[in-house]
Amino acid sequence: MKAIFALIRKEFRLLGKASNGILSLLVLVSAMVFLFHYALERNGKIDLVALIGLKWAILFVASFVLVGQFTWEEREAGGGTASRLFISPWILYFSKSILVFIALSASAIYLMGLFALMFSAFPADINEFGRQIVFFFPGLLCLSFLGVSLSHISLSSRLKEILLPLLLVPLSIPVFLYGMEAERKFISQPFSALVGSFSLILAFAVFYGSMGALLVEMTSDE
Repeated sequence: MKAIFALIRKEFRLLGKASNGILSLLVLVSAMVFLFHYALERNGKIDLVALIGLKWAILFVASFVLVGQFTWEEREAGGGTASRLFISPWILYFSKSILVFIALSASAIYLMGLFALMFSAFPADINEFGRQIVFFFPGLLCLSFLGVSLSHISLSSRLKEILLPLLLVPLSIPVFLYGMEAERKFISQPFSALVGSFSLILAFAVFYGSMGALLVEMTSDE
């Protein structure tokens, strides 16, 4: 149990060391929202359906920066190799995936706050914010599992900054499309009618998480 708490503390210390990456992510998100606001909102009000798609697109693109920063920081310092001497690779994989998910979730809340400020059609009510994250957070969990496992593969390449997005984009598209469409339907339909869609997104998360853990175990250095 002490090892688990020590691992959690280590991951949060890495989060602090990756503060430049977090800052760059926030700047990137803010810049994209600002540009879309002045390119689209100034010429006419954007409806909520379009804003939902824009919200998913912005965070999915910006998340590539965050995933790479979190995983490469530890590898460059040699901490990953030292950790694997005492802790199973799959435990390290899940701990890092959860940390990435927490960081992405915080970025998502920040993004929705910017949307509420910049776009008149985006709801600023707390209850509506809750509806916005029902499908969004499971999608981010899928991306966290997928990103950490693929970053483990790309670390051995000298072109890892290019290889990671190339691997992430095609594999994350199903989650992106299905989650976005489910959230759009949630505007006009009750959640009971979309339980199957929610369950499918969770199934994506379970699949990516289990496959990522298996991949990390099979490819970890001896």
